[in-house]
Amino acid sequence: MLFGVGLGPGDPKLITLKAIEVLKAVDEVIVPGRLAESLVRHIIKPRVVNFPMGKGREGRESIIKLAKELIDRCSRENIAFACLGDPMFYSTFHHLVEEMININPGIEIEVVPGIPSFTTVFSRIKVFVDNHLLITTLKDDDIGYVVVSKATRPREICERLKKMGMKKFYLAERMFMDGERVEKIDRPPEKADYFTIVVGIR
Repeated sequence: MLFGVGLGPGDPKLITLKAIEVLKAVDEVIVPGRLAESLVRHIIKPRVVNFPMGKGREGRESIIKLAKELIDRCSRENIAFACLGDPMFYSTFHHLVEEMININPGIEIEVVPGIPSFTTVFSRIKVFVDNHLLITTLKDDDIGYVVVSKATRPREICERLKKMGMKKFYLAERMFMDGERVEKIDRPPEKADYFTIVVGIR
């Protein structure tokens, strides 16, 4: 199995207990560069793989090469790819998994989330977020994803998101609590628990 492990925003003390547990348990830990390596070397000695930055041919070829290796190995070994922040946000792990799925759509993957920098920054600047929040790279005008927290009226929210061009919707209700529900929704419920998130994808 392949594990994507988030290492958080750069402080080794902010690596989660779950991440440490996985890093210690797997057969090998791979990290994309020296910064990630410096965060985990007190836990385990990782293998460092350097990917050229950007989306050029050289970088993609390096990722494809690793993907082919891991497709073969992950059928009999547990391997962790550990990266800064959270593996699901702007990470090399995303490109690696894409290439692995191209080779074998049935590849087994588990993700251990990490603390992302865009939440950490508010703790550093001592600002509470209690209103609308937009996270963007300012690279284009299209919004590809919308996350709505405290989504107690999923049906109404999804109708509004459709008008913004969102086409797929996911509901995450009471994550990591009793009664957890995380699923793709075609028919959103009218009401949901206070601890509910709706994700819209263009």
